Amino acid sequence: MSRPFPLRSPRRSAATLGAALALAVLTAACGGTAGSTGSAVKDDTAKGGGEAAAQPKAEANDAICGQNSRPIKHDLGTTTITGKPKRVVALEFSFVDALVNAGVKPIGIADDGKPDRIIKQLRDAVGDYTSVGLRQSPNLQVIKSLKPDLILADSQRDAALYKQLQKIAPTVALGSNAADYERVMQSEVVVGEAVGECDKMTAALDKHKKAMADLKAKIPADDKRRIVFAITYDKGVSAQTQRAFAPTVLRGLGLTTVPSTKGQDATLSMTLESMVTLAPEVLFMARNTPKTLSDQWQSSQLWKQIPSVKNNKTYVVDGNVWSKGRGTLAAELIAREATEKLFPAS
Repeated sequence: MSRPFPLRSPRRSAATLGAALALAVLTAACGGTAGSTGSAVKDDTAKGGGEAAAQPKAEANDAICGQNSRPIKHDLGTTTITGKPKRVVALEFSFVDALVNAGVKPIGIADDGKPDRIIKQLRDAVGDYTSVGLRQSPNLQVIKSLKPDLILADSQRDAALYKQLQKIAPTVALGSNAADYERVMQSEVVVGEAVGECDKMTAALDKHKKAMADLKAKIPADDKRRIVFAITYDKGVSAQTQRAFAPTVLRGLGLTTVPSTKGQDATLSMTLESMVTLAPEVLFMARNTPKTLSDQWQSSQLWKQIPSVKNNKTYVVDGNVWSKGRGTLAAELIAREATEKLFPAS
């Protein structure tokens, strides 16, 4: 089983050990992600395993949490951080999750101008903060005005801004938007090291490990139902592959997800015909707009041929949790909702 980057090194920090424990719960959920989209649908299943997509590799930061000045290795280089940053700006929602786990309240968040996109429990934990605009294009002037002592950026989406962000404050770039479950967990580890709170991160990851193990124990090992998680928009429907966050959470629980892909696509564009061919027995669908293309599909006889539709196993889920959220809390909420829907008596 390949991993997107090393999770171990000769000397591991406390947080790295915590991540290894958390990742052991979902040993099947490996494989990197990429944010590109495609149109081809492969009618095969993915239950654990899978090849990892090529991604920048953030190495473990060994035994540095106790140091006042710490070189933090991340996807786009190495950033030296002094002390314990308190004025942190998070440019992705998963970094909010990581900061809360480390006991740090971000002062700025790229929330797309929509605070309700942050999972409520995290929003409550953070309290007041300043929006720094869109995740796709954060407002650098607002970020600078906050006088941050650390910026957490997405290593793919914010790559072009990295040098500008570094001029504002020390910046650590990690996988989030196009990352699978395992990679997001590794990002949590690095955040704990960056803010100098390895012990708190270890405790949070240990708690997360137990929560996921308890949910996994409720799932019969012989369940083979084909599960799809899709996002529906006004003009399209995208199915997330085994490279994406939510499907890797489900796969880590021992469930079977489709579609799989031999490339690096995290999402595949779907037509109604390709969804019929994919034949999911369970369909989790997040609505990204009030009116969606899938609404039109429901008036078609083809829609009624999909097994999940015929058997009343099509569920609308919260895209802020299943798609945008990512992080330990999102993973637990996804796993809990899936378990409750699939095994209501458990």
